[in-house]
Amino acid sequence: MVLDFSQGKIIVTEQELQVRLLGAQIVLQASAEDIGLRRQPPMLIADGGGVRWSLVLDSSYQLSAIQAVLGIDAQ
Repeated sequence: MVLDFSQGKIIVTEQELQVRLLGAQIVLQASAEDIGLRRQPPMLIADGGGVRWSLVLDSSYQLSAIQAVLGIDAQ
């Protein structure tokens, strides 16, 4: 699934998540098992396997869509 957001695109599969940031041409990548989600503010958190980054999402809709693909609960 591909989600557009204010800073670029989020590409989510059952195995991994990629964030492609526009302008800076940066790609953040993490396996699904290293992803956490937070409800307030809606955030992606990648932490594990040498990966550590976080990203505030534009809306709770984006959070719900990512949750549905990855099958994980938000904190």
